[in-house]
Amino acid sequence: MEVSSRNQLKGTIKMLKKGPVNTEVTVAIAGGAEIVSVITTYSAEKMNLREGSEVYALIKASEVTIGKD
Repeated sequence: MEVSSRNQLKGTIKMLKKGPVNTEVTVAIAGGAEIVSVITTYSAEKMNLREGSEVYALIKASEVTIGKD
């Protein structure tokens, strides 16, 4: 797999919440953190995503906002 995204986090699908149009995918990554992504249900089915599947969360953003209390 070759992609232009530099932030590639390997993890395991913890939870899938399927809807008629979109599916929410929760990926558990190292250190106990989780990343949540919303993709089309068509894509989730085409990729045969299942809880426990190993996947990569690919993050490409022109801006990352940092907040502090």
